[in-house]
Parts: sequence; C-alpha cells; structure tokens
Amino acid sequence: MKKVFYSIFPFFFLFLIFAGCKKRVIEEAPDLGYDYFPTEVGKFVEYDVDSTAYIQLPTVDTIYKKFRIKVKIDSIFLDNQGRNTMRVVRCKKNYDAVIPYSAMTYVIQDIWAANATKTTAEFVEENIRYIKLSFPVKTDKKWNGNVQNTLGDWQYKYVNMDVPLTLGGLTFEKTLEVSQLYFPSVISYQNYSEKYARGVGMIYKEIIDIKSQLSPAIPIFDRIQEGVIYKMTVVNYGQE
Repeated sequence: MKKVFYSIFPFFFLFLIFAGCKKRVIEEAPDLGYDYFPTEVGKFVEYDVDSTAYIQLPTVDTIYKKFRIKVKIDSIFLDNQGRNTMRVVRCKKNYDAVIPYSAMTYVIQDIWAANATKTTAEFVEENIRYIKLSFPVKTDKKWNGNVQNTLGDWQYKYVNMDVPLTLGGLTFEKTLEVSQLYFPSVISYQNYSEKYARGVGMIYKEIIDIKSQLSPAIPIFDRIQEGVIYKMTVVNYGQE
C-alpha cells in the first residue's frame, strides 16, 4: 500500500502545482475601457444639437440652428487593410417649433466609418480619420488625435475618469471626458471636447472656436466677431 502511495505522490504534487498556476492565470482581465466605444451593430445614440455661427460682415451676423442627430452602427465591413470596420449612418431632423421631433422622419446626412483596435478607437468623419480614444483609458493619458490626418498635432487628454454624469435628463454611472484642444487668449477662445459613457459611446460634444479684436476688458463671449459654438447633447440611446 505504501508503494502505491509513494508512486502516486509525485503526480499528486504536480497536480497541486498545476492547479495553483491555473488559479493565478485565471485572474480577472484588466479593464482597458473598451466599453466606452461600443461596436455592436444596431447601437445608436440620439443628440440634440445647438449650433451658432458668427460671421463678420459690416456687423456681426449670427446664424443659429437647432436639430436632432441620430448616429447608428449600421453594419460591419472589411476595409482596405482587412480590418472589421463599422459603417456608421448619421441621420438628421431639423427643428420645427410646431412639429415635434417624434412626428418627423430622419433623413440620412452622412455615411461614416469607425474602427476599434486594441489600442485605439478611430472615427472617420468627412473622410478625415481621428483617434477618438486611446486604450487603456487612464487619467491624464495623452495622445495625438490627428496622427492619422493632416490637421496638425492636437494632444488629446483624458479628464474626469469614470465619474457619474447627468445629461439630457439621462444619468450615466461612469463617464469620461476627452479634452481635445483648449487654447484661450485675449482675442480668441478654442475649446474642443467630447464625453463618453460606458456601454453607450459619445454622449456630449462641444466645439467653441471664436475670435474677437475688440476690447479685452469685455469677456470674449460678449464680443464675438467670428467663429462657431456647437454642442451635441445625448437625449436617447439603445440598440435596434
């Protein structure tokens, strides 16, 4: 009996070692933040958009527009690099003071594309590719969002990581903000940023790019001569 025990003991010892190693290997995978950029077909987000353009004529002319945008992942195709690529359909409803959005039909405005890789979330807008997110996501991480285009070096940066946020009457448990460009001066003000929610994608976009040559004693937002203020705020999201 002792001979049998001693003969199986080495195998039992090896089993314990293997089991211990396997337990260590099967640890929870690190959270890289991929769910900030959903890739499932049918995912959509709707936004209310407020856009104000300032045009310097003999006097400053202000053009204000309000509309609703729906951005949906329509399908998946292979790009010229053989990568899975999302076909993103962007639809629009123009605001009408009499007719509610619910009574309107969306009209397709653009067909864009997006790619999710192990290290980046890329979006092609008007044939211009942007690196929207960089993985893994972590506070104060920086990257050049324009590295795939010719618009110059913009150092994107993560701020406000995994914070709760309420927008458009909707509450999100974990969101992050991407500061894309922030450059204030006496005669101009630039602030480009986007916010994302886990499992949803982009929930807010802001572009403020204004100029003025008037007195710096007056706040620049009260003396705008040219530029644009554009804001997209989530009002609905889901999967179809």
